[in-house]
Amino acid sequence: MGSLILPDAMLAAQPEETASAAPPATESAAGLELLIGPEPDRTVVTLVGELTMSTACHLGRVLTELVDQGHRFLVLDARALKSCDGAGWTLLLGIRWRLLAVSGHLRLIGLTPRLLRSCLQLELAEVFGLDSPS
Repeated sequence: MGSLILPDAMLAAQPEETASAAPPATESAAGLELLIGPEPDRTVVTLVGELTMSTACHLGRVLTELVDQGHRFLVLDARALKSCDGAGWTLLLGIRWRLLAVSGHLRLIGLTPRLLRSCLQLELAEVFGLDSPS
């Protein structure tokens, strides 16, 4: 997969400043691609691939940079996320905590049934505000 380095200017801009002007940025590491699209009231990060011990550091760096630059409402779109191991769940908990410390919020959307079951087994569904599968 090709990658486009996330421009500092785009990250530093407030979401409402870039919503209509800039296309989503793409950043990737072996096994995980991130599509970052600021919207007026939140920043959506689409996860494509696998969130594992080998890719969690990459995602953590990107999400931490977003939080440090003032993005307070992050939505992680997991529809294209194939897997998430313990390191991935631990990272997501850490980012959630970091956002709570600055009155922000992390929302997970689009978890596949398999990942949602994993989240339920780890007793993280309530932490992330997820509904049980029907």
